[in-house]
Amino acid sequence: MTYLYIKMKRIKNGIQLHKSYKLMKTKQLILIIVFTLMNVSCDSQNKETYWEISNIYREDKEDFKGLTGNYMQQILDQNFHFIKKNDSLFFELPEKFTVNINNLKSLIQIKIMDKDYYEMYDFSFSDKTFNIKFKDNATFSSSKNTIIEFSQISKEKFQKDINEEIAYVKELKQKTNNLKTELASKPQIKLNNVVKLPLKNYTIQNDKEGKIVLQIPQQIELKESGDIKNRKFDAIKIGTFKDNSKIYDVEDPKNNYGLRQLTIWVSTDPSNFNIDQYLAQASNLVVLKKDNNSIVGYELGYDNNFEKAIINSFFCLKYYNVNKSHIFIYSDVYQSQTKGANSIEEMNKILNFNYLISENINVKNE
Repeated sequence: MTYLYIKMKRIKNGIQLHKSYKLMKTKQLILIIVFTLMNVSCDSQNKETYWEISNIYREDKEDFKGLTGNYMQQILDQNFHFIKKNDSLFFELPEKFTVNINNLKSLIQIKIMDKDYYEMYDFSFSDKTFNIKFKDNATFSSSKNTIIEFSQISKEKFQKDINEEIAYVKELKQKTNNLKTELASKPQIKLNNVVKLPLKNYTIQNDKEGKIVLQIPQQIELKESGDIKNRKFDAIKIGTFKDNSKIYDVEDPKNNYGLRQLTIWVSTDPSNFNIDQYLAQASNLVVLKKDNNSIVGYELGYDNNFEKAIINSFFCLKYYNVNKSHIFIYSDVYQSQTKGANSIEEMNKILNFNYLISENINVKNE
């Protein structure tokens, strides 16, 4: 009896030990799975992926029209590259900055700074693409919804692109400096002497209906612009769809140069403007002549087809600040808009007309 009892007890204890062993092994397996999943999750969160801008298009696939296509190409030309890690986008091109996608609400955050009339409304990531959607409020076209598409690339291609961009910028800067030196010794702008024209008083308004009395040449009229126009002077943005803005076209019965004609840009933006600081920060501008609040010069660019620095335009700018209003009397004459063998001669003709009118415009209640 005693022997049988002891044997049964041993068998029972063995069964319990076996159950305990199985339970321990099960717990160990669960812990291994949990730790594995945690490691996979951490690796996934810490994984870096590499991206470049690849396309811009209308959501309805309609082609861009007129200057809109140029604006979109300018965005593509900035060659955006970023690294995605967790919820952060670390941009390397066109400059270094970081954006948290949880706070991404505006294109301004990705340094499309002078295009805040592009109203971002959505973005989405997939395995290979990142799409930012925005409404183009700078067009009268019914087709407005637009997509900026980024594509995922390898780390090797990403680094190659960065190195190529650094080398490209260095080469561009050297060629631009060479052109600046050439223009200093051989100016392309030929300014005529400014003569005094008969003047008349003319009242314009800022966007707050504040009156500004100007003295302007008798031969011209000022008309509030009906064209889509946008211009950025340092931090001050003025445009057809911009707050704080009024734009006046100069009309002359004998001279009509369209978009190349002198324009008066008025803004009540509270930002400060200093013409010397503006020139110091705009490395693509070369001043030929400066007289207090008035400058004439060149805007330089780069021709990728011929791989050389070029003159984009001749420009003149005159600035006033009155009645809490910034007044920019400005024109740019683009070489691309003046074709033919005598394009420089034609550009000089238009610039001299604009400069003559500009120098004969004054603010009476300054």
